Amino acid sequence: MALEPFRVPVPGWEGASGGFFYLPEFLSFSESDSIDAAPSLKWKQLAHRRLQSWGGQILERDGRLVPEPMPPFLTTHPRLLARIRDTTAFHDSIHKEPNHCLVNEYMAGQGIMPHNDGPTYFPAVATLSLGGHVLLDIYPWREAREAYPTTPLFSILQEPRSLLIIQGDAYRNYLHGIAERTQDDAPRMANVANSAQLSAPLNDLVDAARRGENVLCSRERRVSLTFRDVERVQRGLRIGR
Repeated sequence: MALEPFRVPVPGWEGASGGFFYLPEFLSFSESDSIDAAPSLKWKQLAHRRLQSWGGQILERDGRLVPEPMPPFLTTHPRLLARIRDTTAFHDSIHKEPNHCLVNEYMAGQGIMPHNDGPTYFPAVATLSLGGHVLLDIYPWREAREAYPTTPLFSILQEPRSLLIIQGDAYRNYLHGIAERTQDDAPRMANVANSAQLSAPLNDLVDAARRGENVLCSRERRVSLTFRDVERVQRGLRIGR
């Protein structure tokens, strides 16, 4: 699959490697429902969301992955791992495909601070969205001791069943986060960079926001599946069977 037709237009991106790529309707409705309904005993309750981790444990001391088998809902129907591999987002990585997946559940009003996924992973991340929409806010890079940025450069609106790929310089040089709010108002909707790639009614709301109309887009429960490739794997040791 060629990713270029799915590129999110970002001002000033010319000459940089990688980018932001938005693939709408990556899953069918039935595929989305089957993944969301997959049973799991692995939910971990965090302060602002619930989390599952698949593919193994990442060691804090050196960032190596102690691998474990992926669950059937990622490897069989609807063949998520294979389909993400086919996007070519991980073509230049050691393993050519993701070997780790985080599943996050966000309720309306929950989010995550601006962050960068760091050097543990190959510089690409693929995030599948289920349930409600979300605005992923993109910020300029900051050093660890600097204050968190408060104003995003732009946002990417992720529709249900869509896949967002962040690759190369976009992975290395930007932060991404989700603001903790229950509704997205007109100024925030007007800052969406991928409006031309959206379907109705969300693209209509973005257009209305840019015309200065007073629009509100309410958030709902959302589940994200974030796929990465941990390049350093602990050989000869596995968790599980």
